[in-house]
Amino acid sequence: MRVTSMIPQVQYDIQQSASSLATAEQQVSTGLRVQQLSDDPSASANMVRSLMESANVDQYTKNVSSLQSSMQTASSALSQVVTAMNSAISSGTAGASDSLAASNRDSIASQVEGLLQTVVSSANTSYQGSYLFGGSASSTPPFVPASLSYSSANGTASTPLTTSTALTAGSETTISDASTGESFTYTAKSGDTIATLQQAVAGAVSAGTLSAGTTATINANGQLSIGQGSSGSGVAVSTNDSALGSMSADSGTQVADSYAYVGNSDVNHVSVGSSLSVASNVPGSTLFGNGSNTIASLTNLIKALKGGDTTAISTATQAVSSALTSFDTLRVPLDEGVSELSSQETYLSSETITLTTQQTALTGISTAEAATNLAQAELDNNAVLAAAAKALPQTLLQYLQ
Repeated sequence: MRVTSMIPQVQYDIQQSASSLATAEQQVSTGLRVQQLSDDPSASANMVRSLMESANVDQYTKNVSSLQSSMQTASSALSQVVTAMNSAISSGTAGASDSLAASNRDSIASQVEGLLQTVVSSANTSYQGSYLFGGSASSTPPFVPASLSYSSANGTASTPLTTSTALTAGSETTISDASTGESFTYTAKSGDTIATLQQAVAGAVSAGTLSAGTTATINANGQLSIGQGSSGSGVAVSTNDSALGSMSADSGTQVADSYAYVGNSDVNHVSVGSSLSVASNVPGSTLFGNGSNTIASLTNLIKALKGGDTTAISTATQAVSSALTSFDTLRVPLDEGVSELSSQETYLSSETITLTTQQTALTGISTAEAATNLAQAELDNNAVLAAAAKALPQTLLQYLQ
């Protein structure tokens, strides 16, 4: 056989041996058996699916971590409310004593005012800039001081608004009532006027959403005025209607120890699994407003203590106790959510380990196996080179190398 006829085969053998050696060296350095799709198409396809599952699990894990922090913050705030309410019950019980001096009762009223501030502060708890008890309205505090009247920015004595002033279609005007704990939102339609809004407010009063005495009128300054009589618990009013301008509380009309809820009733859900979502909040209207009357019951207890009527104080104290019972029931979903997140965190951690093991099995290679493959590849490569050295003249071998 001519030497030249052997050259292509020898070249091929050397190239294949060098390629196998390079692959073995790469497996040792990377710990991977599959470097590209063509190495193992079936394993590569399964790997893509597994990596997609890992990405989902990673996102769920991040959601759980974020939710745990915010919900634990919320749970801690609610625990502070329970402590404050229990203290208020004790204070109310002491204040209902017939033998108590008026000055001492006033002192107890001041103590309950402090407890009310604690509850309101807890109701306005935020986490990383988001208020936790405002429903989906998380950018502003959900509970604000209530005032007896609000007036529009637009309208003057010389250029007054009138009942025939057209409202902006699609605009919303919201009245939050401190006494009922509810909010009424009026959405203007094309052709609506202030008179239409007035009728809607009257309807909300009849329905019990707004307290008796809540009205919408044109005041002496030509502005739209929304509010209650002097004995009301107050409201908070907002609007985005350009015909009215913003609504602001009138000076000197803030009601002491009275707060209105300006959040909404939305319950936020966050996905923490492929078919599992967790409610991340309980709206403040439910926890502190008309759901339990937590804040209103404290406000009424303060009024009773300042009034000095022991029967009224006893009744108000019982109302606080009832509010606490309702509050404890209403906070259960949030506490259960914290527990559910803990269980899901454990599951996701296990799932991460399972997927990592799966991915290693699909494309990885053990250190021992990689070392064995490398040793074998080196032996094979040396054997090929030795065979080539015997089959070809030394000068030709040097050329090929």
